[in-house]
Amino acid sequence: MKKCLLGIAALCCAQALTAQTKNFDLYVIAEGNFGTPNGDVYKVSRTSPASINASGPLYQTANSTVGIDVLQDFEVFGNKAVLCGKGAAPVKLAIAAYPSFDSIKTFTTIGGIQCVGKASDTKGYISPANGGLQLLDLTSNSLSPVNDPSSLIGSYASYMVQANGFMYVAMNNRLIKVDTLTSTATAAILPNIGAIAGMQYDAVSNCIWLLGKVSGTSALVKLEPANGDLLQPPVMLTGVSNAAQLRLSQQKLYFLSGKSVHIYNIAAPVIPTTAVYTSQLSGSTFSFAYGKSFTVDPATGDFALASATNFASPSIYEVVDGATFQRLDSGSVNGRIANELILRTYGVPQPDTLPLPNVYAACDTTLTPPVAHAGGNVITGITTDPLSYDQQGDYTVTWTFINGYDTAVHTQLVIIDDTTAPIPAIATLPALQGNCPYTLIPPVAADNCAGAITGTTDSLLFTTAGSYTVTWRYNDGHGNTSTQTQQLTVQCTTGIDDKDAPLPFALYPNPARAAVTLHLSAGGRYVNCEMVLSDVLGRTIGVQPIKAGDNRISLANCMPGIYFIALKKDGVQQGQTQKIVVQ
Repeated sequence: MKKCLLGIAALCCAQALTAQTKNFDLYVIAEGNFGTPNGDVYKVSRTSPASINASGPLYQTANSTVGIDVLQDFEVFGNKAVLCGKGAAPVKLAIAAYPSFDSIKTFTTIGGIQCVGKASDTKGYISPANGGLQLLDLTSNSLSPVNDPSSLIGSYASYMVQANGFMYVAMNNRLIKVDTLTSTATAAILPNIGAIAGMQYDAVSNCIWLLGKVSGTSALVKLEPANGDLLQPPVMLTGVSNAAQLRLSQQKLYFLSGKSVHIYNIAAPVIPTTAVYTSQLSGSTFSFAYGKSFTVDPATGDFALASATNFASPSIYEVVDGATFQRLDSGSVNGRIANELILRTYGVPQPDTLPLPNVYAACDTTLTPPVAHAGGNVITGITTDPLSYDQQGDYTVTWTFINGYDTAVHTQLVIIDDTTAPIPAIATLPALQGNCPYTLIPPVAADNCAGAITGTTDSLLFTTAGSYTVTWRYNDGHGNTSTQTQQLTVQCTTGIDDKDAPLPFALYPNPARAAVTLHLSAGGRYVNCEMVLSDVLGRTIGVQPIKAGDNRISLANCMPGIYFIALKKDGVQQGQTQKIVVQ
């Protein structure tokens, strides 16, 4: 629908300056006058110490239409809002987008609605004023009757809460238990506290707290859904006869007695309870906190009250700090007959540890956003800086914590610093030996960041005979190095150019005639070596094992020419080659 500009409701600040400031959003649900479709939702927001904004009627302004005749109940289901009308005008139930309040669907053929209950963000229940119970499916935006095979459902509901997959519906002095999976009424529970005056689900203890009376004295009863709907003995609220509007925040139960706010501490109960705050709002016993116009922020414990005054506009409200019980704000909205409130207070988020702890890593890290708290609200930090870091260095990450209208900014230092040197894969490298030219194969090391690192040295190629100590260096690129040494022995034979080199053994006759026998006299050090006879082209003519003493070598297959003899052990040449001339 075409939107109009939001109407700005009149806002009075007749009260004295408050003792402190805290930003908040307060929704005031105004019933409107009977027979006049002017019921709607109004919003008051403090966005800074000096800025309070009022807007509304939200539904009428968003949709350029009339409001709800006797807006009896209101509930937020995720990104949808449900407005329930009890009056005679056509719209009895409206589903709207939240928080824009654009209309999604309206229902006109059902009776006036007394109460709405939330089972989840997609499922709720409504109770028509003439009795009965219907399932509200917010996925399909449809209604269907609750199955009631035992005729348990009677009059209309006053309160509803969800627990353990069931909806508990307060109807006068009974609780009707509805299975939310099958949408079937399964049982009726009698708490024995008279007409139920309040009901709250306690997720911490998985129980339902009920408010009523025992022998004329207000009392609390604890119902345990996970324990067969066990009802604990009543807690007598000594000295309180007309407790009303039960609320829950931070394991404390809040309720009204007249214009006074009382708190029952579940963890450390004290009876009788004493009034922590007495409202300064005007209004008769009937018009003050009319309907459900007392609310507590479940996260912070701050609370708000409203008065319908003389049942005409404006409705007046006040917001109170739940810790100091000092008034945060007071004023009015143009909505007639406030009968329900929703409050959300904020505050500057505070991380658990300040400054934010440094993040250290050797190689890389991915940050987990830190959290801060404001009252009972948990706020996760956001940043435009990268969350992952894999390069050495120091980085500053700026985190922003947003809690409604309050923002806190804190920085966090990320330090990526690798101080671990590579570790050689082989602790002690084996000694090597070979003939020149000899090329080394680099060893490797394992590094905590770089993985496998190949060693480097001054030269991999050796062309000169000798004994060498090779130093291998491993560098991880982060300033960390390790070294290890390896022994290398290189022997060199020069082939034809070494024709005059001395023999490592005795060989005769040389020159020799073809078809004669050479004699090779080898010492014990050459036993188990092999004699290799090759021609000038490097072709092997014969291979013969060497024994101690005289070794005979036949030249029967040798044509006249030049030949070479070398001794090798395990493939490594021993000494130099010797040229043989065959005539």
